[in-house]
Amino acid sequence: MAPLKSQTAYLVALLLLFASCVKKQEVPIPKPKGYFRLITPEVAYQRWDSIFPFSFDYSKHATLSFQRKENNIYWIDIHYPSLSATFKMTYYPVANNLHRLMWSEEEQVMFHVERMMTDDIQFSTVNDPAARIFGRLYELEGKNVATPFKFWLTDSTHYFVKGTLYFDFAPNNDSLAPIIDYLRRDALMMVESWGWSGKR
Repeated sequence: MAPLKSQTAYLVALLLLFASCVKKQEVPIPKPKGYFRLITPEVAYQRWDSIFPFSFDYSKHATLSFQRKENNIYWIDIHYPSLSATFKMTYYPVANNLHRLMWSEEEQVMFHVERMMTDDIQFSTVNDPAARIFGRLYELEGKNVATPFKFWLTDSTHYFVKGTLYFDFAPNNDSLAPIIDYLRRDALMMVESWGWSGKR
């Protein structure tokens, strides 16, 4: 009888061990979509006044660098290290090419529309004859828009500058809304504080 009792006890212990290892099947519950909390730097500006024939205010949390290309064209980067974002700007001297430069910017915006890469485009016109500042600002809305903000400015005779906001990663603009809004305000400050200095 002793072996039977020990076998029964062994079997019961084995069943209890097996039962403790079996995971209960849980009913999956969908979890709400969430995003990381994004913290933007405090708003603070500094003046850029250099060899270029224009000056403007830009963020104290950004670094500015430039590179000279052929035909007196310059690339200017305003980089936000903490936000992984950059305003990429290009300065062109105007020499019977103003219409082509303006049309090129319009074509780039329309490319987003034709490829259905944007849900909506808001634009506003800059028209300050006294300061000789003319241009356009574009806000491209949509979850996967790579360049949510663009602008171009000209004095109509000598200078043309275009700027585009880029991120250092593939953006999801739903989650980046606070960052995009912060950078949009910085871009508006650049445009509103813009002035031509007359250097050539």
